Amino acid sequence: MTTAVMVGAVALTAAVGCADGGEPEGPDLSAPPTDVRWQPYQGVALPHTAQGPRSVSGGAATGFEHSPAGAAVAAITHTVRLSVAPDGEWASVVAEEALPGPARDAWAVDRVRVSITGPADPEFVPRLRGYRVTGYTGERGQIEIYTEYSDGSLAVNHAAVEWSARDWRLRLPDPDSTDRPVEAVGALPGDIVTLEAPK
Repeated sequence: MTTAVMVGAVALTAAVGCADGGEPEGPDLSAPPTDVRWQPYQGVALPHTAQGPRSVSGGAATGFEHSPAGAAVAAITHTVRLSVAPDGEWASVVAEEALPGPARDAWAVDRVRVSITGPADPEFVPRLRGYRVTGYTGERGQIEIYTEYSDGSLAVNHAAVEWSARDWRLRLPDPDSTDRPVEAVGALPGDIVTLEAPK
């Protein structure tokens, strides 16, 4: 075997993982969070796990593990808290949980025009059913969050988080984007990580 062929074989083995049937390289995107507890925020049940959040202050939840499960729990937490944070807490929530930039600035401008003073109406509160990590690099995570509404309908929220200042922060959608972050779905995919909020 020539040197070039040997180098190519080594590179291919490294790219696909162990050739002898061992565990493939890279983090397990389907590993569920552990030590799951549920705590309400503005009427919505949110997971508190060993992967985060480690701290909640002024409505903002921070301190998530640098792992796929930590990214998923952060995406769920940040998405909900930014959606339902009351008037006295939303500024703290967006400052701690969202990436700075034009999208965050645009979100804050829109939020000033709305008033949220109490918990969400239970009839309209979505219940978390699970998630799927569709992309993960250690610096970025793409998460699909699946929820169910009181009428039995299902939806998926396409969320993105980035590792910034030693924590996962939500990347808010570009204000000029025509993509829809939330879409109706007919059924839950069979490969989601089940993380069901209590009824």
